[in-house]
Amino acid sequence: MFGLKLKKKKKNKGEKGLILANKAAQDGQGEGETPQEGSSHQEGPGDPIHDDASIPPAPSAPPKRRSKLLTKIHDGEVKSQNYQIAITIIEARQLVGENIDPVVTIEIGDEKKQSTVKEGTNSPFYNEYFVFDFIGPQVHLFDKIIKISVFHHKLIGSILIGSFKVDLGTVYNQPGHQFCDKWALLTDPCDIRTGAKGYLKCDISVTGKGDILKTSPKTSDAEEQIEKNLLIPQGFPAERPWARFYVRLYRAEGLPKMNSSIMANVTKAFVGDSKDLVDPFVEVSFAGQMGRTTVQKNCADPVWHEQVVFKEMFPPLCRRVKLQVWDEGSVNDVALATHFIDLKTISNEQDGDKGFLPTFGPAWINLYGSPRNHSVMDDYQELNEGFGEGVSFRGRILVEIAVEILSGGAQESRFSKALKTLKVASKDKDSKSSKGSSKDKADKADDGKSHQTSDKTNSTEVEVESFDVPPEITPEKYEEFLLFGAFFEATMIDRKIGDKPISFEVSVGNFGNLIDGGSHHGSKKKSAELAGEESHPLLHEGEGDAAHDVATAVSSTTSPEKPLVTEGNRNYNYLPFEAKKPCVSFISLWGDQIFRLHWSNMLEKMADFLEESIEEVKELIKISEEAPEEKMKIVLSDFISQSSAFISEAEKKPKTLNQTSLDKKRLTLCWQELEAMAKEAKGIVQQQKKRFSLEEMIQEAQSFVGRIRFLVDEPQHTIPDVFIWMLSNHKRVAYARIAAKDLLYSPVGEQMGKHCGKIKTHFLKLPGKRPAGWSVQAKVDVYLWLGSTTHSSAMLDNLPAGYEADTPSKAAGTIHSPSNLVYQARHVFQLRAHMYQARGLIAADSNGLSDPFARVTFLSQCQTTKVISQTLSPTWNQMLLFNELVLHGEEKEVVESPPLVVVELYDSDAVGKPEYLGATVAVPVVTLAGQDYEPPRLCYHPIFCGNISGGDLLAVFELLQVPSSGVQALPPLDPPDITQIYPVPANIRPVLSKYHVEVLFWGVREMKKVQLLSVDRPQVLIECGGRGVKSCVIQSYKNNPNFTVQADTFEVELPENELLHPPLSICVVDWRAFGRSTLVGTYTINCLKQFLCKSREPVALISQVDGDHVGPATSDSLMEPDSTGLLSSSQDPPTDHVYVDVEPPPTVVPDSTQVQSAVLVDIPDSSPMLEPEHKPEDQEPPKDEKDTRKPSRRSTKKKKRTIADESAENVIDWWSKYDASLRKAQKVESPLPMTVERPREGKPDEVVLEMEGGPKKKKDKMLKKKPKDSGNDAIPNLATLKIYDGDLESQFNNFEDWVKTFELFRGKSTEDDHGLDGDRVIGKFKGSFCIYKSPEDSTSEENRQLRIQQGIPPNHPVQVLIRVYIVAAFNLSPADPDGRSDPYIVLRLGKTEIKDRDNYIPKQLNPVFGRSFEIQATFPKDSLLSILIYDHDVIGTDDLIGETKIDLENRFYSKHRAICGLQSQYEIEGYNAWRDTSKPTEILTKLCKDNKLDGPYFLPGKIQIGNKVFSGKTVFIEEDTDETVESYEHLALKVLHSWEDVPEVGCRLVPEHIETRPLYHKNKPGMEQGRLQMWVDMFPKDMPQPGPPVDISPRKPKGYELRVIIWNTEDVILEDENIFTGQKSSDIYVKGWIKGLEDDKQETDVHYNSLTGEGNFNWRFLFPFQYLPAEKQMVISKRENIFSLEKMECKTPAVLVLQVWDFERLSSDDFLGSLEMNLNSFPRAAKSAKACDLSKFENASEENKISIFQQKRVRGWWPFAKSKELTGKVEAEFHLVTAEEAEKSPVGKARKEPEPLAKPNRPDTSFSWFVNPFKCLYHLIWRNYKKYIIIGFILIILIIFLVLFFYTLPGAISRRIVVGS
Repeated sequence: MFGLKLKKKKKNKGEKGLILANKAAQDGQGEGETPQEGSSHQEGPGDPIHDDASIPPAPSAPPKRRSKLLTKIHDGEVKSQNYQIAITIIEARQLVGENIDPVVTIEIGDEKKQSTVKEGTNSPFYNEYFVFDFIGPQVHLFDKIIKISVFHHKLIGSILIGSFKVDLGTVYNQPGHQFCDKWALLTDPCDIRTGAKGYLKCDISVTGKGDILKTSPKTSDAEEQIEKNLLIPQGFPAERPWARFYVRLYRAEGLPKMNSSIMANVTKAFVGDSKDLVDPFVEVSFAGQMGRTTVQKNCADPVWHEQVVFKEMFPPLCRRVKLQVWDEGSVNDVALATHFIDLKTISNEQDGDKGFLPTFGPAWINLYGSPRNHSVMDDYQELNEGFGEGVSFRGRILVEIAVEILSGGAQESRFSKALKTLKVASKDKDSKSSKGSSKDKADKADDGKSHQTSDKTNSTEVEVESFDVPPEITPEKYEEFLLFGAFFEATMIDRKIGDKPISFEVSVGNFGNLIDGGSHHGSKKKSAELAGEESHPLLHEGEGDAAHDVATAVSSTTSPEKPLVTEGNRNYNYLPFEAKKPCVSFISLWGDQIFRLHWSNMLEKMADFLEESIEEVKELIKISEEAPEEKMKIVLSDFISQSSAFISEAEKKPKTLNQTSLDKKRLTLCWQELEAMAKEAKGIVQQQKKRFSLEEMIQEAQSFVGRIRFLVDEPQHTIPDVFIWMLSNHKRVAYARIAAKDLLYSPVGEQMGKHCGKIKTHFLKLPGKRPAGWSVQAKVDVYLWLGSTTHSSAMLDNLPAGYEADTPSKAAGTIHSPSNLVYQARHVFQLRAHMYQARGLIAADSNGLSDPFARVTFLSQCQTTKVISQTLSPTWNQMLLFNELVLHGEEKEVVESPPLVVVELYDSDAVGKPEYLGATVAVPVVTLAGQDYEPPRLCYHPIFCGNISGGDLLAVFELLQVPSSGVQALPPLDPPDITQIYPVPANIRPVLSKYHVEVLFWGVREMKKVQLLSVDRPQVLIECGGRGVKSCVIQSYKNNPNFTVQADTFEVELPENELLHPPLSICVVDWRAFGRSTLVGTYTINCLKQFLCKSREPVALISQVDGDHVGPATSDSLMEPDSTGLLSSSQDPPTDHVYVDVEPPPTVVPDSTQVQSAVLVDIPDSSPMLEPEHKPEDQEPPKDEKDTRKPSRRSTKKKKRTIADESAENVIDWWSKYDASLRKAQKVESPLPMTVERPREGKPDEVVLEMEGGPKKKKDKMLKKKPKDSGNDAIPNLATLKIYDGDLESQFNNFEDWVKTFELFRGKSTEDDHGLDGDRVIGKFKGSFCIYKSPEDSTSEENRQLRIQQGIPPNHPVQVLIRVYIVAAFNLSPADPDGRSDPYIVLRLGKTEIKDRDNYIPKQLNPVFGRSFEIQATFPKDSLLSILIYDHDVIGTDDLIGETKIDLENRFYSKHRAICGLQSQYEIEGYNAWRDTSKPTEILTKLCKDNKLDGPYFLPGKIQIGNKVFSGKTVFIEEDTDETVESYEHLALKVLHSWEDVPEVGCRLVPEHIETRPLYHKNKPGMEQGRLQMWVDMFPKDMPQPGPPVDISPRKPKGYELRVIIWNTEDVILEDENIFTGQKSSDIYVKGWIKGLEDDKQETDVHYNSLTGEGNFNWRFLFPFQYLPAEKQMVISKRENIFSLEKMECKTPAVLVLQVWDFERLSSDDFLGSLEMNLNSFPRAAKSAKACDLSKFENASEENKISIFQQKRVRGWWPFAKSKELTGKVEAEFHLVTAEEAEKSPVGKARKEPEPLAKPNRPDTSFSWFVNPFKCLYHLIWRNYKKYIIIGFILIILIIFLVLFFYTLPGAISRRIVVGS
């Protein structure tokens, strides 16, 4: 790819000028085109297409006159949504800095939250949870940036260590909308050269309403690989280099000339309209940073030539660049327009040469926003800030984006080559790379940051600088485009608009926009500028254009006409166009890059084709079995051929000058993607790899559509969108916006826009934020054609035939565009609207129903149906007649493309205007006078209310031509009723036949109050197709909410065609005093298919219907995914038996008991695959397989347990089982590569079943083979339970196998809560339906029990004991201001309420409750269990955090047996004791009896049920007595676990489990407030009473004491320098604490003046702490601050911190180094100080690590480090004792009693000068300067002697003289 560019560059270099001039001509005429078309050169990409060989020939049918019908009238508003951002900060590692106190702050938008401060550590552990709530439209929310920073906490001004940024969109696009347990790389924004500043482990999730979060309970993994778990989306490289993002802003044009500030308008009034009153500048934001260009004063076409440079890691975690053009105002700046560029669309992340860096332009970006009115205040300002759809063009801006990867780091090799070639290529022509500045920059970056650079180069601050436009840029070539439009119809004009004359304006950019003065940016001044700036030909073009201007300027608007009121119902206005259709046309100038639009159109057509085909297939599914799959294959084959056509097209790549590098790369990307998709499609069609089901095929095709749609969206704009505005009295009222590419003409069909030259119906909308319930402003049918003037001859090609064109005589130039089209031919038609019924309408009244009527509008007439009150599925059965409809044009045109019928549904209200329920658009069936009449068929039309589906309308519309003989000749009508309402004719109504509907009435539940009174005597009314049945009245809802009469039946006439079945409505009324009844709520079943049963043969339970193929067929799927089954059959078993080997023998040697029947061998899933010829000698003979589930099991465990668990001596309890299950669940998620599926040979009717969790005897071998897996996993055979990630209902289809639950609605359904109508549910009805055709002989039916009652339990009250076990909760929503909660549990069942307020857990968002509760209940009265989690508050009321509700009754009666989960193993006592009241054999016997199965027969070694035999072990050896005991319980349990293989009646039985239920709060509907792990057991009172409840109370931490003796230090770095001697020394002392218990810091005494770095201490630290051995976590309970009332508990890893310090008397002490040791796994000590080495310590492998909890006592040398450098070594001894041992044999702190330590033998030099000054003199001065001092002393004495001598000499002499001798 890169090579190619180089060649191009060489070619262009020499002959630049020449090429520019002749390129177009060569391109065009080389293809043998006419010169006129060649010079257009816009056909660049189009030209080569004329050799039609490459494109499959299109069918010869003429193109359709009308665009494809869209039933959705308009898209709904972008709604604001609630989003919850949850962030868990778990821990940080490798933070840079010495002895830091890290604290984490999280900023999202303006909100900021902060974690606690951790002291003195580089790897703090937080485990803190933060929640942010945001409301807003998704698009804007997803640009918000989450910024997580780690600071070193100081009292005044914290210091930033590093920060990390990601935008919400990136998080939301992750699987599950979250990053879980990932490490965020922290970098310093001020200096990007320094690399990683540490890693922060966190979870980030973004959830909207109704998003389900997958949560996994955390399991801490001490040594995880940070690099493999970085917080980046999948597919990103782990090492992300820094990159510079250049956004170059060249210039803008066509900006609104108006300044929006009031002051400026006043000036304008005085000064007059001389200059543009706009001072534009551009603001570019990316990744939370923003740069802005300079302001260009008074200029609507500013030129900036500036670039904004961002620095961010590449690929960035922020997706969108935001460009905003502002107008600088004296008071405040006003946004003119906003545009977003998504980096995804301008780059490609694939590896290898396929991918490319973000690149863009230089290309124009069209800006849209509020209408360009000259009003003082702009009502639609928010449109300019990027909210909502822009309603008008606001100029365009020329932009280029480039990315340069900064060299350095591992990525160098991969990117630099690419960059260099890119650079070379870009200089040539595509990227207008600012040569000067980027060159300098690159040099600066490379010269090792030469002296002139400022700090800005290395910080991530935004830089803004100007650049020179390189001379190589080819001036843009403009081309003339003609837009032609003809208005065929304008009706449904809102009456509010008034009856002032109405006209329509069509504009492209500023062309045609009359109000703005000047039809385009090519005014005289502009063209002069252009001429100066660019090549000469343009000048003439500009002048020519000005000439055109005169001729065609006015024609962008139709002439105003007065609207008339529609006939029939006077609801709307319409414009009487009749025979004369007004036209608009004008010319605009745009750069010649429409090849972009051509490619987009080709792709879009493919996507549309696929989408339509998928819809057709979905329709086919409803009708037939085989056809859809065939159709799907044909569709995919078509798709493959279309792809290859596109690819061959793209590979011809015409060389056009004006392609940017992104154009080339996108084209390559498109065909690569299509190639890949075509390949996948081939795989599906040929079914090579695997058999694809129809669902999978549809899913694949839908993913193709998504991928193509992504490619369609072209980021580099060319022609702006076309706007149609309706003007009333020259005021803008309503608009429609159409993408230019959809209207673009191309001689090649595939590249033509989908609406080009077609009549399209547009529904005009109000601009700006539309109020709720707004109605469509007008319906306009327009024919639009946009194309190069060279193709203008084709613009009228597809108009309906039969017109004469009115051309204005004074047209200048060659283009004659008509001003009107006159259709002479006139035909009279009659429209019959057969409105039969509707279903699933939106409820608009407070009682949850509507009073719907339909309004049908066609041309100039509008009629309504009758109102049907109080229903959501009205049957109007009414025909509306529209007479005297005049249509102009030829008959065949009317047949091919008749005008459309619009049907709107309204809810009639007694007061006020009707409420809008939705609308649909339909095409009438046309019959001309001469044709034979054929009655049309009713069909469903989807109704949409905005974006929401509002149900379906069953109707058909026929347009009949009235023959010359008059209306009498039309097909006859059925006679009308008294009110003159015509029914739908019998030949159109569906054919009916008799059906029986059986209804099961079980009961009503959860009824809320209606009209302030509680419901007491409810009754259910069932209605379908005009017939119905009532239940009996429940006499007292409070005492027994079940119906006494269980079932009833009624006959009804339903259509033969199942698709046309009417809805069935369930309506509950409440009988009040004096025989009044009140409607409580309703539910409508729109699709009856699920309740249709076959008639004739007696119907059993649903399970029997699909029973036949449950048996052998599912054997494959039954295998656990990781089981490896090996099956060898030595002889054929009898055919009528199915053998299921449940518990396999240990070896491949057959077990003696089973040889007679069949040998089915299965190898346990956990052992590596054993080949059959594995040496049998190393297995013990079968007879020693002790397998009793009694003490023997436990003893083997003791043997197998390793030292790792020596500390966990505490008995194996329920929590051990829970932990084992968690580990197992995680293993299943990441299966080992070992388990390879083996093909299973064997008879098709044999089911081999391998149950996991059975006693595996291979475990010992396993352990020998894999020594590394010891640790906790070495308890090999713990029984496990199933941990469900969601609630139990979702796993077992809501337990609706016996009865369905229907929610009854009441109240309006509004747009906001559509889909989650929590507040509208007023109660629930439990029942079921069975619908079948009535048999001819009705006698035999009468005496039989109704089918629907078969297998339904009796519904009299039942007494039940309920046990609720609450294990733990995760991620609760914080309820207290400090971001924590104090949760406790409340249970409600019927009238019982249990408040567990005393056992609240302070300051926890992930509390472990471990509580169990018992409740006595009576079904059906108390069947709804509510579990609420409250937050305990000392002052004020407690807040609800969240609640979950469980329907216990459904579980109780379900055939899945959800009363008590089946354990995985049967044991009599211990942690896994059997807790059900019935033993497995009893359960099995009862199941067989209930299902009328033959059996079970218990035979030695097997159990037989019907003709199915389950074999396994039934004889066990009692360990203590060595007697053999026969027990069938184990095998019966295995059979129950595989109950779903039992033919006909089998189903999955609920295993022992924990379900994870989401908690919800009514104020935040659909947003999870946390999750709860729990389970429920139920025991009927008529059974024997169960044993004691399982003890799940949380483990208590064990007290330990860690005794640390610091013996000596060595090689500690010396910090102080002696003033006198310059000698280095340090005053060493050691500090120590356990992380989390910083209050208990302990220090040794100081070893002063260490000259060698040696310190002697003999000092003991004592650290008591609480520890949970099973979880390897330390439990800390302490008050958060002085004001906290309760202690807060948190769990952290046990980490000991030792630090070495240099003692300073007058200033603060100096930190020298630290050592952090995780007491669970720390490197072994070195034997001597010499051997102690930092690298060994840091890179120790897992094998070389030890745990103090295993070793108990360790002594040796460990290194101190500071900034990853060795700063000293310490000799220490660690001794761990339990709290009891510590009490028995205490030791003293420091060197005190008991067990005192000897005083250290320190050198004499070790003392403090402050305390011992003389010692200090002696040691520091005397020892070193002894001889100098002595010499000095002698000298002083001598000097004194001499001084005295000379002093006394004169006296002595004079005395001598005087006295004389």
